[in-house]
Formats: sequence, structure tokens, C-alpha cells
Amino acid sequence: MSSFVSSPAIAPEGLEQLNALWQSFDDVKSALSRINEVGGEDTKKQTDKIANKIESFEPTITLIGQIKAGKTALINAMVGQTELLPSDVNPWTSVVTSLHLNSRRRPEGTKALFHFFDEEEWDRLVSTGGRLGELAQRAGFNNEKDEIQAQVIAMREKSRARLGKKFEMLLGTSHNYDMIDQDLINRYVCYGAWEDEEEAKSRGRFADITKLANLYLDLPGYPTGLCLRDTPGVNDTFMMREQITINSIRDSRLCIVVLSAHQALSTMDMALLRLIANVDAREVVLFVNRIDELDDPANEIPEIEKNFRQTLKKHDVAEDVQIVFGSAFWALNAISDTLDNLPDASRTALEKWAKSNLGDHDLNKYEDLRGLAWNLSGVPSLHRCIADRIIEGPGQAMLKEVRDEVGNLLTSIETADREIGLRRQSATKTDIDEKALKAKIKEVEKRLTNSLSDASEFARDELSERLTRSQGVFANRAVEALLSHLEAHGSDEVWQYNPAGLRMMLRSAYSAFGSAIEKSTQGVFHDACRSFEDIYVDTFGVEPGAVRLNAPASARLLPPTTVGQTIALDLNVSWWKKWWRNLRGPNAATERYSELVLKETGSIVSELSDEMAPALCSENAAILKDFIETQRDALLSLASDDGGDSSIDTVAPSEKAEALDHTRKLIENLAA
Repeated sequence: MSSFVSSPAIAPEGLEQLNALWQSFDDVKSALSRINEVGGEDTKKQTDKIANKIESFEPTITLIGQIKAGKTALINAMVGQTELLPSDVNPWTSVVTSLHLNSRRRPEGTKALFHFFDEEEWDRLVSTGGRLGELAQRAGFNNEKDEIQAQVIAMREKSRARLGKKFEMLLGTSHNYDMIDQDLINRYVCYGAWEDEEEAKSRGRFADITKLANLYLDLPGYPTGLCLRDTPGVNDTFMMREQITINSIRDSRLCIVVLSAHQALSTMDMALLRLIANVDAREVVLFVNRIDELDDPANEIPEIEKNFRQTLKKHDVAEDVQIVFGSAFWALNAISDTLDNLPDASRTALEKWAKSNLGDHDLNKYEDLRGLAWNLSGVPSLHRCIADRIIEGPGQAMLKEVRDEVGNLLTSIETADREIGLRRQSATKTDIDEKALKAKIKEVEKRLTNSLSDASEFARDELSERLTRSQGVFANRAVEALLSHLEAHGSDEVWQYNPAGLRMMLRSAYSAFGSAIEKSTQGVFHDACRSFEDIYVDTFGVEPGAVRLNAPASARLLPPTTVGQTIALDLNVSWWKKWWRNLRGPNAATERYSELVLKETGSIVSELSDEMAPALCSENAAILKDFIETQRDALLSLASDDGGDSSIDTVAPSEKAEALDHTRKLIENLAA
């Protein structure tokens, strides 16, 4: 078996900034450990919860692109492994593969975990021909649907022949391993064409049925808790994995679109543009690969970038999306120190690009070709871009969440200690009516929960109404355009209507829903803080303003990437020629087109209104519930007979004060 190479010193370059972010989290965990030592069980429960949140923080970077765009070679270069994932001439990655770098949450005894499609997913693929077959059927091309279905059945039978009785047994299960090597990875994630049949059985043995692959890599010099995700090309034969890719982008905090310099933005790349148009510009980076294949990068790249930005603007993608030009080929040769073997054309391109970028003075800073090629490969620049985006986005968001939760914990501890001290100094002991306190908390909980539920339901109804209205508006506009076309040209000229306007309306409706939910949820969360602050005042006699709670952050609105999925209205002209030939007069044409619009967008509307919207509302409800439970525990502990955290009698006041003061200063600095 062939093991992947170890990471050289140059590979993590550009990611160093992330180490400071993770160090901040480690500092918080250390401070929480100190608090544990001076606190009781109630304190430990909260510190463990915050520590688990830190441990689970793993921002995901997803690479998307066409088959053979160079995604896999690039991701190998990014992790400093020349041959980790298959990227040679014949095979290609056919599975969503997540590389977890220095994971804090790696399952015990596991370095590779592969999940298989379940039986229901395969049955759907066989019965309909996959997404492509469904598109053909909805467009009325039953012959094409049957042909696609026949291809899927042939693929299934080929897989069954290769796996034998294991085929059905494997569906819906997973395999895990305590080691990783190339042969293992090739068996699960690599699909392609090999002349040797035995090699094909070995290298792509499980690729047809593998849905997801998780590889856990321990890489010296790389940051902790970062996930890089490689995806299949969006132009896979049956669109079998398009939805998986869409979900991968949705769950990511940064999407890297890998394009080829010598192909520019081809027609096939329109599928990519449809997807990234639904993601915030700050969460998208374009990596233009293979500049080593250009004759003169210095003169060609400015023109390529100009054309890219024009195309992005045309397709409703932000013009200011960051574009990085580079070469995974140069990077991999720099890592393996094999630049002496560069083809002449590639070496010439490197020299021209170096002179254009650096000039003679800066060129002298590089002692050897290796460092120069690595710098000009674009990978360090891409790393820096990743680090910046993570720190500015999810990193800062997580730091704020941690700061606020730790702040609330410190407030409850300090308030409890202060009130216990006052209670013990008092000549007359005042008992707290715990039954009345529980009833008051329950009343607050009911009011807040109902308020959040009502606001969420209203926003969801508004979303559903806007989405349905958008479908109707688009269908009416399209029908008007179709009738005008028929009146002007008859049925002699093929007509096709761009669905970009429909996508814009659906995206706008979802965005408005997100804004409404954010506003109403934050209103409820701040109301929760004030309500519990009032309980401290009314029930325990705490001075007004002495307790200030931080509201939790509301759930993140995931990008509506499903809006960018391929629909029949996107299909090429040859499909529409067939659709056009089947027309039987203007009335039939308009009726069929309206029906097609509703069918094709029905799944998108359903996912937005019936899946993504409820999921967001449920997540916010869970956040509110957790906040209430935390405050309930703190208040009931304070009301108990011993007056709160039992550590007050076992820990020296100075020791506890020092731990709390240290933590307070630490979290205040996190906001700086």
C-alpha cells in the first residue's frame, strides 16, 4: 500500500493567522478549567457546555467546479499532500470528501469514515433516472427519460456485479478505518476509466455507492479544527450528486470555485454561477487554476479576469468577488521538490509570471525555484484569503457567542456569591418561595416561546405567499413573451426564456424572510434577558442594573443554494427544439410552459418554505430553550437552601475572585 507524503514546511503558509484565533479559544478553555476548580456542579455544567461548543467549531471550506477543473489537485496542494486524493489522468473524485485537519472531534479509533447511499436513494435513481431523468420526464421527453433510466440500471448492475451479495448489504451503512492510504481512498472516492479490469475493481470498488467520505488528517503546522471539502463536478452524468454538492455549499463558511484559465467561464460553468449567485460575496472565492498552461500569463491573466468579472455581473454574481490566479501543478511540484522536471512550456510560463509579478528586485529574495514556484502557485494567497474570511466571519461570530455565554456565567456566579454573602450577614434569614419562582420562570418561558412561535409562523406564511406569487408572476411574464414570439415568428423559430428573473424573485423572498426572522428573534432574545434580570430584582432583591445578561445569537440564515439547482428551463437548445416540435398551437404551448414552470420550481419552493424555513425557526427555538434552561438553573440554585453554588464554603474567596477576574479580563479582550 502507498501512504501519502508528509506535509513539508511550506504547505501551511498563509494559514498562520488562524493559529491566533484557535489560541484565543484555547485561552478561554483554560480559563473555564480554572473556574471549574473553584466552582461547583452547576458551574461545571455550564463550562462543559461552552467548552463543547468550542471543541465543535470547525468551519468548512468547500471546493466546487467542473469535473477535471483541478479541484482535487488543488486540495492536495492545500494540505501539502501530493497524492492524497486521486487526481491523475483517468480517475476523478466522485464523492463529497471532507478532510478534517487536526480535528478536535475525531471519532475514537477512526481516521477514515465512508457513508453509502441508502436503498431509497438508489431506488429513486433507478425508477426515475435521477434528476436528469426527472427533468426529461417533466419536459415531456419520455424517450430520453427511458434512455437515462436504462443507463442508471446498467450502472447499478455493474456495481452489483462488482460487489456481489455485498451490494444490498452495504446500502445505508458505513465503513470506518483507523488508517489512511491511497489504495483505501481510491476504493471509495475514485471513479474513472481504466483499461485493466482488475485495477478498475480495486480502485473504484465502492465509488458508485459511496455518498460521503470523511478523512481525519493530523498535519503538523496546520491550524486545529478546519475542514476542506472536495466535491464531484457539477456536471456529473445523472446529476446524482448535484443536491449533495448544493447541501455542501450551504453548510460551508467559504466556497472556493475552481475554474480553468484556458477555458474561462464556459457554458458548462453556468451551473456554477447559478449556485454561487445565491451565496454572499464574502463567502465566495474564485481560484483560476492552470495558469501554467498559458503561453504568457502576465499578458493573458488581466484579460481573463476582465472577462470573468463581466460574466459574473451578467449572471447576478457580485463583481467584487475575490479572484486568485494560480497553478496547483506548480504547487504540487514545489511540495515534492520536483521542479527540475517541469515541462519547458510550464517553466517558461512560471518565469514570465514571476518577472511580471515580482520584478528583478523581489526575485532576488528567493533562494531557490521551490519557494518562488510555491508563492506564484496562488496557494499561499488562497490560504491567506481563507484565514481572513474565517477570522472575519465565523471566527468573530463564535468568539462573540463564547464571550457572551462566559459573561452570563460570570454574572450568575458573582451575583450568587454576593447574594449569599448578604444573606448570611443578615440577622433574619429570608426564605425564597421556590414554588413561586418556578411558576414565574414557567410563565416567562411560555410567553417568550409563544412570542417567538407567533413571529416565526407569520414570517413563514409571508415567505410561502411570496414564493407562490413569484412563481405566478414569472409564469405570466413568460407566457406573454411566448405569445409575443408566436405572433411575431410563428412556430418556425425556437423560443427559450431565461429563468434568472425567477431565481432572483425566489432569492429575494427568502432574504426578506431571513431579515424578518432575525429582527423578531433578536427582539424575543432581548426580552428574555430583561425578563430574567427583573426576576433577580423582584425575587432576590438585587439592585436594578446590577445584573446584565447578554442575549444569545440567533441562528445563521443558510444561503438558498437550492435556488441554483438545474431545472428544465436551463437545459440546452437541443432539448428545447424537441419541446418546441411537440407544440400544438399557442394555447397548448402556453399551458404546457406554465405547467412546466410550476413543476420545475415546486421542489425549490418546497425546500425553502417547508424545510429550510422551519429548520431555521426550530434552531432559534432551541437556542431560546437552552438560554431559559441556563437561567432557570442559575436562579433555582440561588434560591436553594445552601444559597447557590456549594463551592463558596470549600474554596478560598481570594482564589475564586482571582479566577473570575482573570476570565472576565480575558473575554473583554476577545472583543477588542
